[in-house]
Amino acid sequence: MTTTREHPADALRRAAPGIGAVAGTALTVAGVVGTGVLVLPALAVRQAGPAALVAVGALLVLSVPLAATFAALGARFPSGGGVAGFVARAMGSRTATVTAWWFYFGVPLGIPALGLFAGDYVEAAVGGGSGTRVATALALIALAAAANVRGVRISGGVQVALTGVLVASLIVVLVLCVPAADFHRLTPVAPHGWAAVAPAALVLVWLLTGWEAVTHLTGRFRNPARDVPRATAATLIVVAVLFGGLTLALITVPGPATATAPVTALLATRLASGGGLIAAALAVVVTVGTANAYLAGLAELGAEMGRTGRGPRWFAGHPCSDIPGRSLSVVTVQALVSLGLVAAFGWSTEHLVLLTAASQVAVYAAGLIAALRLLPRRSSGWWAAAVSLPPIVVLGLLSGWYLLAPAGLAVAALAHRHLTTGGQNVAIGLTGLPDVPAKRTGATAR
Repeated sequence: MTTTREHPADALRRAAPGIGAVAGTALTVAGVVGTGVLVLPALAVRQAGPAALVAVGALLVLSVPLAATFAALGARFPSGGGVAGFVARAMGSRTATVTAWWFYFGVPLGIPALGLFAGDYVEAAVGGGSGTRVATALALIALAAAANVRGVRISGGVQVALTGVLVASLIVVLVLCVPAADFHRLTPVAPHGWAAVAPAALVLVWLLTGWEAVTHLTGRFRNPARDVPRATAATLIVVAVLFGGLTLALITVPGPATATAPVTALLATRLASGGGLIAAALAVVVTVGTANAYLAGLAELGAEMGRTGRGPRWFAGHPCSDIPGRSLSVVTVQALVSLGLVAAFGWSTEHLVLLTAASQVAVYAAGLIAALRLLPRRSSGWWAAAVSLPPIVVLGLLSGWYLLAPAGLAVAALAHRHLTTGGQNVAIGLTGLPDVPAKRTGATAR
């Protein structure tokens, strides 16, 4: 998501300029599609039955103006630092600090969910119950943290390759499942009532994350005006095929809908043996890359928060070190504590997903408000933000008590800022640029 998260696309933002539509599509797909595609459709189907397709469709439709908004922001402010940087420009340092805290302290709550997703597949392949799930998640978090401690990152090219393997593998799974599909299973459409579509949509909110990754890439496109829309449209098609196709398969293929490892269950309908190990290997490999990218991006964000005063100065680490070790340790501890609570109290991954989704929705709402203040009024990007904001606000309201997470983080962020700055405005934002009053910026841009 932003300075606040290093997507696989972000890892290549220092590459040589000249990205075309094909390369841009690969990078954007890598930013949007992750380990969640292996599990989230099944969670949505459990919530709403066949009506989960409505939730998937609604979020795909919402993705269009959301992607267009961040593409417009990235094109207009290519040196911006992502969502928090846009918020700093539009609404000042105070709101940008809250936005940064939402991501830095909100997202690590969900990092164990990535490991547990992979753990579900490993457990389905080798057995061992909840111990296998938790051990897999612990091992993946430790591996990602160790890689970052040594200053090693999976390169953007490898991230894209991993995403390519994931996409190709899932398309093969969907093709294999076509003969087993029973479309009579699409009725009744809403066995749990239409109200169940809302919680299904909340589970799928992770589908929305990643569209702002294009803000870091627009300066690298040979022809942004032509190629960014093409890359965005192609990515929407890929995401629609994967999320929509998996959701449809889980509903129409007998058996897999309630499986904790849905892709394994789908493969089991077509392959006599070996499907579980294949799916487990796929889940582990993709999760390693995703968890590495999350920890790396969050560690960098924390270090920058320390340098700019948006977080404890201690987070900045040693000025002569290129590795944000202190910030990385904070993020890793947060993830481990979250995993420990899951293991101790038997929480489901769905709770972690919804806690993280509440903070992510808050970040997007702040970014869209910033877009309405920064982009020229009535431009296509401005209209895209105007269309996106109401449904994002509705998703936030539907989060219920999970909103306590971003609310508590906002209070903590403002309290920290007051104690460390005495309430005075921080002069330099996350972008390294002075905060600029939003309305003047937007007015002069017309």
